[in-house]
Amino acid sequence: MVFITVGACKSNDDNVYCAEIYIPMVSNINYLNENGKDLIFSNSPLYPAEGIKIYKIAPNDQHISLSFTINRAQKFIDVNLEKIENGTFYIQLKPGVIDRISYTAKIDEADPCRDYKLTELKQNDKSGQYDKKTQVWTLKK
Repeated sequence: MVFITVGACKSNDDNVYCAEIYIPMVSNINYLNENGKDLIFSNSPLYPAEGIKIYKIAPNDQHISLSFTINRAQKFIDVNLEKIENGTFYIQLKPGVIDRISYTAKIDEADPCRDYKLTELKQNDKSGQYDKKTQVWTLKK
């Protein structure tokens, strides 16, 4: 059995309910080449989604897999991230092709539940592009 409790906080005159269970911060990611061709979700992808591995590295150099899902319909990888201000993880697109992804998050002061919001995503120190409409970070390869 799973029990979920919620706490209420005021936002103007409306009640807003904030979950008191841990919900990870999510980042939706896709890779395109310099010409805009999809490298994961095309008919003949350079990096098939099934072969992708996503992990972080622990202080003892152990690779710890991160939870992610593949959304083929909307063409992105949905990565669950730790709610911290600065983090790093790795995406192995195929053996020998690994990107270091660093991210920055801040507590969203406009959110009545004061949850973290991803503000920046970098692929090997190069900023990713965020599309507010699709809510997907695009990384170039």
